Amino acid sequence: MIKAKYYIRQIVMESFSLFLKIMALIIPKQKGLILFGSFSAERFGDNSAALFNYIHMNHPELTAVWMTNSDQVVEEIKQLGGSVLKRLTLRGIWLSLRTEVVVSSHGIKDAIMFEPFFHLPKLVYLGHGIPLKKGWIGIENIPERFKKASLKKIKYSTFMISSSEFSAQLQNGFLPIGKNKIKITGLPRNDMLFELDKNITKKKYNLNEFKYVIFYVPTFRNWELTRFFPFEDYNIKQLNEFCELNETCFILRPHHNDLKNMNTDFWKEIKGSTNFRIITHDRCSNVNELLVASDCLITDYSSIFFDYLLLDRPMIFLPYDLKRYTKDHGFLIDYDSITSGCKPKNQQELLINLEQIIYGKDEFKSLRNELTNKIHEYQDANSCYRVTKEIKGLMK
Repeated sequence: MIKAKYYIRQIVMESFSLFLKIMALIIPKQKGLILFGSFSAERFGDNSAALFNYIHMNHPELTAVWMTNSDQVVEEIKQLGGSVLKRLTLRGIWLSLRTEVVVSSHGIKDAIMFEPFFHLPKLVYLGHGIPLKKGWIGIENIPERFKKASLKKIKYSTFMISSSEFSAQLQNGFLPIGKNKIKITGLPRNDMLFELDKNITKKKYNLNEFKYVIFYVPTFRNWELTRFFPFEDYNIKQLNEFCELNETCFILRPHHNDLKNMNTDFWKEIKGSTNFRIITHDRCSNVNELLVASDCLITDYSSIFFDYLLLDRPMIFLPYDLKRYTKDHGFLIDYDSITSGCKPKNQQELLINLEQIIYGKDEFKSLRNELTNKIHEYQDANSCYRVTKEIKGLMK
């Protein structure tokens, strides 16, 4: 009975999607209408959100509307003064048929419910950042549905964006869309790295009492929860003493997949310390605010460090399961050659590295600057401007 209901629902949804595809071919488009979305229409953030805010504030000749399934996102955008609709409302469905362009960070269903015929509407795929790891298409033994999702992004995207020719090579390796469909514009969300004031941002998150802020943001694992401070000599007391002595705070940002198990002894210790702050997406939807507020980044395989290069601040890498990650996921480029920072093997080494950074020793600065020039053709706050120019070119 349950299976029968599932199949009936699938048939109904596929029939409805086909109806919308056909109607989108027939119904005239509203000039200047752009629909935005991200994270499968569940969250407001990433490159889509940055570009949405920019167009809303600077281009009255364009109509920017954020599409979502979330009541929380509706309220968030209303507070910003932007236009927002639920995808499944009559108005939301109507605009999905009339829009000229859809802008997404993860796929067209970030914003609308159907995958269009003949690029009506056109999809501008902003992506989630410059990739370090292989995409689903390049990984063996991955469920077929993940590979199909990537192939759909290639099929329906009019163009995607990148930050340099070298970054475009990485992106084309991650999602082989073809270099002719990649525009070098810079990433919209990174404009904020040049615009935000560090002290004001620290004050927003109650970090002004600390002289140094260390932002610790690892990526997720398919096989287990991520281990923070993954050392045999892990000692919370020693970490707290270091923080007290150096007026330092750690911001920990678990991946949303790791939030399912926050009742372990480790997290109880962390939550009980004033030197550690857990700041998840619910409290800070734009991770770049925390990048600006920090003095040093700790990560592992997250491509967030490519963004952090623009701030020219030290980084530390903790690839504690590099062999497993390489085997199960893989990289588009040699990991050690692209990561410009210390790689401590234990907590004692980590604290030595951090102390050196705090007192001004930055041995990776030259290598980091070389990498910055390789990854970022533009090092300014004009990426939103360049992407908008490309989108307006689609509307002529």
